[in-house]
Amino acid sequence: MASPFPSSTQRLTRILAGSRRWVVIAMLLALHAALVSEPGGTFQRIWLLVHFGLFLLWQPIFAAEKELEVFSVVLLVAITAITIYYVSGWMVAAWLLLLLGILGGRVFTVHAAQRNRFYLVAFTYVLLVLLLWAVPAMILGGGHLPEYLGKFATNVLPFGLVLLVVLPLGPREAEAGQVFDFFYAVLVFQLGVVLVLGSIALMRFTQENYVASVALTMLGFGLALFVFAVLWNPTRGSGGLRTYFSRYLLSVGMPFELWMRRVAELAQTENDSRRFLEAALEEIAAFPWMLGGQWKSPDGEGRFGKDGGHASRFEHRELEIVFNTEVQMSPALFLHMRLLAQVVGEFYEGKRRETVLRQNAYLQAVHETGARLTHDVKNLLQSLYALTSMAPRDTTDGYAGLLQRQLPQLTKRLHATIEKLRAPEVATVEMPVAADVWWSELERRLAGSGMVLEVATPLRGTVPAALFDSFIENVLDNARSKAANETGITIRVVFSCDESRCELKVCDTGSAVPEAVARHLFGEPIERGAGLGIGLYNTAKVARLAGYTLVLAANRDGDVCFALTRAEGLGDGEG
Repeated sequence: MASPFPSSTQRLTRILAGSRRWVVIAMLLALHAALVSEPGGTFQRIWLLVHFGLFLLWQPIFAAEKELEVFSVVLLVAITAITIYYVSGWMVAAWLLLLLGILGGRVFTVHAAQRNRFYLVAFTYVLLVLLLWAVPAMILGGGHLPEYLGKFATNVLPFGLVLLVVLPLGPREAEAGQVFDFFYAVLVFQLGVVLVLGSIALMRFTQENYVASVALTMLGFGLALFVFAVLWNPTRGSGGLRTYFSRYLLSVGMPFELWMRRVAELAQTENDSRRFLEAALEEIAAFPWMLGGQWKSPDGEGRFGKDGGHASRFEHRELEIVFNTEVQMSPALFLHMRLLAQVVGEFYEGKRRETVLRQNAYLQAVHETGARLTHDVKNLLQSLYALTSMAPRDTTDGYAGLLQRQLPQLTKRLHATIEKLRAPEVATVEMPVAADVWWSELERRLAGSGMVLEVATPLRGTVPAALFDSFIENVLDNARSKAANETGITIRVVFSCDESRCELKVCDTGSAVPEAVARHLFGEPIERGAGLGIGLYNTAKVARLAGYTLVLAANRDGDVCFALTRAEGLGDGEG
């Protein structure tokens, strides 16, 4: 059971969190005492140890309430012991530069101005004590700084820390924790290193005058920063260096703009959504760190590149993409890859919407055309009725026999068609026909056509005659068109039907259906130069409503088969 009273560690943490101001002041005072003590002496080591301890209590890098691991504690103690034992001017200067960087990470942040002023005073103190005392006295060995500046650094400069007592630290400092900008910390550290080393290097050209060297280095710094500011954000003309820098940050070193241009070109030239998706992902696979991946969408699924590495999964609407990279993605790269996935997903959805709109416009045109032709079809139907009624009943003429067999069937089909044209949105209910009766009627209609008719099993059960007639007419029409262009083609119709399964197949020995056509064969109208290209599309829709499936069962040269199948348990095929 947890104790209701806080432990001593928790109480100490709360006290330190509420007294950061005094921790910072004590840390800087201990640092000043170490700097003015005898170099390498006992007091300097003691004050440095106190300063390091206070720094660990204040440091803004790790959360103060977290416990350190044993390895971290041992490493920290070892580094501190070695630094204090081998203390030297270069070590002290390096530590002051690190402290400048850490304080710079607190000063140059977008937060309350009052809080920044507090750390700005601490930053100014550390910078002045570095330039006015640590470098000339502990690195250069003294004699390079006027006496009044030395006294100012040792006796007057600490009184500037009184401002830290007066300046507000910010009301939410203890609650919100500490804010630290690593980028600014590194930048300030590098600038401090250049300032110190530049001042020491310029002493060769100023007759060992340290003050003049520091002044010239800071003047050069100011001039360089002014030129950089002008180039960074010019008043007119180009966008300056910030444009190129921002472009690099947005691209994370990758050809983002080139990829976007390529994807835009693909979106303009490629109408098929699946082919566009495959081409866009192949462009992504060309990135240096990308191994490959896989995707899944309503159009199917596929792979690109090769497997392995680190997998990152992205989803956008109905598109799912998995990228395989050589290394684990950083947060910035992960955001960019998510943006790429979203761009691909948006273009892909746009292509799919274009396809749907194109199909709707196509179907609307077909229905409008059918509505205009309804009256003409009706007149044609009346003429066929009259022709059928006057046909002779007994004749030995082959053509007359064929006419007598086909005209009644044609009349029935036209009658059903005109009923659909009157109300295309109403689904008609068709009475089922016995399978053997429908097959006998088909044999009678196709007698003498040269086609091979086969029955695989004894016929039992019932079938929707209109659906089967529509399938036979569309598939046989395509086969006849192929036979007109290719010689030696054999057309075979195979029918099997019982209580559990019913299948009607039409096969030919012609050339295979092109892959681009087969992919969209039953999902959208296919324009093929003659006719509306809508027969198999509508037949597939009616088949689904009736519990049947229309597929391209085989598709290779010499063996092309279309199959209309009712799976087990789907009923008797009423539609």
